[in-house]
Amino acid sequence: MQNGGWLSMDKPMINNKMVNALRMNPKLILNVIYSFFLNLFHSIRNFYRFKVFADFGSTITKAPGARLIIDRRLYLGGKYIGDMAHSKSSIRMYRDSIFHVKGRVKFGPGVGIVTGPNARLSVGDNTYITASSVVYCASRIEIGSDCAIAWNTTIMDTDFHHIYYPDGTENELAKPVKIGDKVWIGCNCTILKGVTIGDNAVIGANTLINKDVPPNCLAVGNPMRIAKEGIDWKA
Repeated sequence: MQNGGWLSMDKPMINNKMVNALRMNPKLILNVIYSFFLNLFHSIRNFYRFKVFADFGSTITKAPGARLIIDRRLYLGGKYIGDMAHSKSSIRMYRDSIFHVKGRVKFGPGVGIVTGPNARLSVGDNTYITASSVVYCASRIEIGSDCAIAWNTTIMDTDFHHIYYPDGTENELAKPVKIGDKVWIGCNCTILKGVTIGDNAVIGANTLINKDVPPNCLAVGNPMRIAKEGIDWKA
């Protein structure tokens, strides 16, 4: 995927590549200034290295005790192929939750990230999530490295509401979700609580994932079925 004008800044401060990009796209000047103050406001470690680079208007909201840990860089709100959303990206973190960005991660426009109280969310290096996708982490969600998650996808580890059964039992409200490395999730998919998606798996568009997907498999449909085994894919 192309990043449509994002600056590639692994080194601190201004460099020649950045200056040339600013000349070609003056809007980036506003994004650079906005990103600087966003990093500064949230006291992100080594803020001058632009650990967060954001489109103007993208937001990060953290409750007391919440921690945003960024190993390399988080691109927030940049446009990629297929990103047609005009809304701004947002990260909302409730008390004592942790969101760990384990490398360089890109979120397209309209992406919403929510971490509930005491929740743990991690996203691996070189993973991107495109427009209007939502990740709601109430307990624990792990997304691996080199993953491609297409637009309008929802990932959640909770039912949000209690269900009471005639025998006196009730549903388990939240169960961890784990997505392995090099997983491709097509557009309009829903990933429900308690599932594990193995490394190198592919999830077809409009698929509802409510059970585990083995590594190197193509999963499609609602209800989900394994269409192919022993697959590989390349971006």
